[in-house]
Amino acid sequence: MNNRHVVVAGCGNTGSHLLPHLARMASISRITLVDPDCYEPANLAVQNIDRTDVGRPKVEAQAEKLRRIRPSLGASGLDVIALQDRIENLPRGLLMSDLIVSCLDSRSSRQRVNEIAWRLNTPLADCGVLGSQKLARVDVYVPSPEGNCVECNWSHEDYSQIEQQYLCGAGSGAAFPTMASSALGALAASLMSIEIAKILDGKRGEPVAARQVIVGAEHHFAQLSTSKRNPNCRFDHRSWFVEPWDCQPETMTVGEAIDALGSLQIEGHLWVAEMVCAGCGRRGEKQLRLNRPLARCPACNRRMASSGFGSLERLDRRFAGEFASLTLAQAGLRAGDIVSGGGQHHRIHHRMLQLEAA
Repeated sequence: MNNRHVVVAGCGNTGSHLLPHLARMASISRITLVDPDCYEPANLAVQNIDRTDVGRPKVEAQAEKLRRIRPSLGASGLDVIALQDRIENLPRGLLMSDLIVSCLDSRSSRQRVNEIAWRLNTPLADCGVLGSQKLARVDVYVPSPEGNCVECNWSHEDYSQIEQQYLCGAGSGAAFPTMASSALGALAASLMSIEIAKILDGKRGEPVAARQVIVGAEHHFAQLSTSKRNPNCRFDHRSWFVEPWDCQPETMTVGEAIDALGSLQIEGHLWVAEMVCAGCGRRGEKQLRLNRPLARCPACNRRMASSGFGSLERLDRRFAGEFASLTLAQAGLRAGDIVSGGGQHHRIHHRMLQLEAA
C-alpha cells in the first residue's frame, strides 16, 4: 500500500540514520519530523549530519536532506513536514498518521509518545541504543484490546527515573546520554527500518507487534522476545474516536466553544490564568490560556509556563468567567488540536473533536 504517512519523533543518533531509509520506501508519501533542538558540533561524531548542519534546527536540516533524496514534485514525490517542538506540545491532530516512530532517549518523552499513539489508535515503533554495552533495541506496539504498551514492562524504579519537569513543563526535559556511536545508531536505524517496512506492508495483525528485537554488537548476538499487556499497567490504554470539527480557532470564542461542547479539555495540558518565567521568575499578566510553553518572557526570552496554582484540566462556563470572550487561538489552541467536551456534569456526551485548519 502506498501514500503512507509516518511521524518521526527525534532526529538525533538513531533518527538521523533512519530517515534516509524511510525516504527510499516507495510506500511512504509523507514524513512529519518532530524535534525541538538544533545540531551542535559534538553531534558530528555520532549523527548522520555534516558541518553545514551545525547550528540549524534538526528538523529543517533533515527535511532538506530528504527532499534531495525524493523531491516533492512528481507522482513518487515525498512530502516532508518539519515541526521544531517537543512532540507532547504539538496538537495531536498533526500527528494522526499510519505510524509513529520514536527515536527518543528521554524516558518522559517516550511515555508521552506512547500515550499519543494509543489515543490516536496508531502503531508505534520505538528504538533505543545503549552505548556502554553496544546494544540496539527495536519494539513495535499496536493499540488493541489485548495489546501491550511501552509502560506495560515498566517497574516502580523505571517510573522513578523519569526526568523531572519543573513549573508544569518549563524544565529542560533533557535526556540522559546514551554514549552510543554513530555505527550503533545506524545499526538500530537499520533494524527499525526493516520493522517499519513490515508494518507498512500490511502486517499490522501479524506477530510484528508486541515484539522486542535486541542486537548485541559487542558479542554478536540477537534476542527476540514477546510481551503481553500488564493488567496492572499504570497507563489506561484508551483510544479515541475523533470527529472533525469545522471550527476556526482564530474566530470562535472560548464561550462559544463551551456552549457547543459543554466544556473544554485538551489532554496533556492544563488551563491556567497566570504564567511565570522559569529563568528570572517574572510573572505575566493574568490571562486564561493552555499551559503550553509557547509564551516568552519579555525580560530574558526564556519560555514561560504555568505557576502551578489555580490550574484546571477541564474548563466550563463557571471557570471561564471574564475570559469567555477570548478566541480559542488567544487561549492557546491551535489548528489540529483535539479537544474533548461534555463530562459527567453536562448533558452533552463526551466526544473528541479536531480543530480544522483554515
